[in-house]
Amino acid sequence: MFENLNQPYSFNNNFKHNVRTILLVSMGFILIVLYIQPLGFNFLKSEHDGYFVLGAGLFTAATLFLNTLILPGIFTRMFNPAKWTIKKELIWNLWMFSNLFLVFTFLAWLAKTLSYTDLPFFRTGALSLLPLILFNLISYNHKLKMNVVNMIDSGKTWLKEEINSFQNPPLQESVNLVAENKKQAFAEEVERVLLIHSSGNYVEIYWIDRKLAVRKRLFRQSFTNVEKALESSDVMQKCHRCWMVNINKVKKLKRTSSGYHLELDRLEFTVPVSRNWVPTFKKELN
Repeated sequence: MFENLNQPYSFNNNFKHNVRTILLVSMGFILIVLYIQPLGFNFLKSEHDGYFVLGAGLFTAATLFLNTLILPGIFTRMFNPAKWTIKKELIWNLWMFSNLFLVFTFLAWLAKTLSYTDLPFFRTGALSLLPLILFNLISYNHKLKMNVVNMIDSGKTWLKEEINSFQNPPLQESVNLVAENKKQAFAEEVERVLLIHSSGNYVEIYWIDRKLAVRKRLFRQSFTNVEKALESSDVMQKCHRCWMVNINKVKKLKRTSSGYHLELDRLEFTVPVSRNWVPTFKKELN
């Protein structure tokens, strides 16, 4: 249970909000004490009692102003919002309660000394809990409101991003090749391409069509030009002087008596790997 006291707690250091809260608490305290009469006090019996309530309201405002606006500005390290915890919040509230209790008890003593009214010290001091409760209720309501506003704003941002991603989907990397005679062309999403193989003056392209069938196409183009066209791709990786594979389709790198070979998804044959490319594929597959 005590470990929970060290959990982070939001510290309200909004100057304008705290000023408004202090004014509301002071006025609310005066009205509640005069008309609801907590703890059995009737402060409407005489004019002097009304002065006492007004003084208590002013001292309440001064005490809260000192503790919520002046002290955090002086002791910035102690009131660091990034390090504020539940334990610090409780200690701070106990400190403000003790301040208010002493102020109210002093006012009761002063009123009795000046023969204004005969108020019991500790019952009057107990009234100091009322402004503290009002202050925390208003502050908690503000925090709750801000959390709701932040949630709504986050939801709006998320919805806007989803709409934008739906209307403007991210561009898919593709393989775009043009034959040497300029009469043929090959264009497919890179994730559909399995491998490209040099075959003399041609290249063989293995890819998966829209019906999920493996297709092969013979394409008149040099393997060197294909390498240049795909040199910026992180998906199509050269593994041999005349082989290039889709790294995302590689299932396994295995060593045989004839050297290293790659097993690719949807293909029944293996692809040779040059020794100088073996470390690259080991790293990629790991």
